[in-house]
Amino acid sequence: MRRGLLTLAVLGGLGLAGAAAIVGFGLYNVSAQVGHLPGVSWVLHTTFRNSVSLRAPAPEEVPPLDDPDLIALGAGHYATACAMCHGALGELQSATARAMVPAPPPINEAVAHWEANELHWIVENGAKMTGMPAWPAEARGDEVWAVVAFLKSIKRDTAPRMPSPTLTGTAYCQSCHGDIGGPVPRLDIQSAEYLEAQLIAYLTGDRPSGIMAQAATRVPEDSFAELAEAFSNKPAAPVLDPVPGEGPGAALARAGTRDVPACLACHGGQQPSKGPRLFGQNEAYLLAQLKLWRDGTLDHDALMAAAARDLTTEDIKTLSRYFAGVGR
Repeated sequence: MRRGLLTLAVLGGLGLAGAAAIVGFGLYNVSAQVGHLPGVSWVLHTTFRNSVSLRAPAPEEVPPLDDPDLIALGAGHYATACAMCHGALGELQSATARAMVPAPPPINEAVAHWEANELHWIVENGAKMTGMPAWPAEARGDEVWAVVAFLKSIKRDTAPRMPSPTLTGTAYCQSCHGDIGGPVPRLDIQSAEYLEAQLIAYLTGDRPSGIMAQAATRVPEDSFAELAEAFSNKPAAPVLDPVPGEGPGAALARAGTRDVPACLACHGGQQPSKGPRLFGQNEAYLLAQLKLWRDGTLDHDALMAAAARDLTTEDIKTLSRYFAGVGR
């Protein structure tokens, strides 16, 4: 027994000495041209697959992913944030991407053997030592589903055409805030001052969003005012004057306390004096944003955080329908 322990101790010491020599003298060749030692790739890939399967959200947590607007939003983000490595459908990856170790697989191969919940975990968390980054904003797993929806459409061979990654300025912004509804907010109903402030908040991270953080870094900061002016002044889709309703949505919107004013105190009318305009906004967008405020993910405005803190999921649905339906 004692001899066996001594042998293990000696072997352990030799192993540590060998590892120290490899690290200290740079004996391990880290060149990407020579790749990994035999068997290492299998170990890393198997570890990666098992790690994802262990940590991915439960399959029942996967939301519906067949909404064309959600898929289009994911396609737009993929075009500028992911295609540089995984390539566009039907196009050869760049020589630089193919020279990486490990090389990022072409997107149709990358999604082939993963389920939606697993793809969500990979996109949200990234993977160490692969060049695959985590989602740019923490606690915004809700946004990741847009990319997963696009990836699933690739698996179904129904993926829409991606916008060109070379778009700039208003054309780049228009690819989402003009051509996509649902989870993408209308900008034409907001003031230029509000839109510029939000662009700055996305850029600095004060308002967390992986999609908008990516978008805000794609346009020069000194063009924010010009972009905000362009979208606030674009011809708007008709929005009727709010109709004073008597239903549950109207009652919730009018409810307030001494510490927290009613929704309509800040967001009422066609030209609200404090917060952004909500009447006529996309219902899916309102629903998502109110949940983020309620859950504390968004907290850059203390008054709004307090107003949303006690909302139930049913309250949020009711308010979203009310404002999207212009008070009806």
